[in-house]
Amino acid sequence: MLDPGDLYGPGYMLYDLKLAKNIRFSGKRLNVGVDIYNLFNNDVVRDYQNTFPVSGTGVPWGTPMTLLSPRFARLSVQFDF
Repeated sequence: MLDPGDLYGPGYMLYDLKLAKNIRFSGKRLNVGVDIYNLFNNDVVRDYQNTFPVSGTGVPWGTPMTLLSPRFARLSVQFDF
């Protein structure tokens, strides 16, 4: 039997990147940027099934339930006048 806290999944590091540039002209400002989340596309399991199924139904114990979000990017443009 396992005591609470005896079994953990693998650790993971999550890296995000934000690049932005302010451009000023005629008293106005334009901000252009891109945000990249999960830069190295890590796909580690974040959560496992922690309960045993009742009478053979349901998901078996230890089955991965949640994965880390995939890599995605967000583009942004902001114009201040």
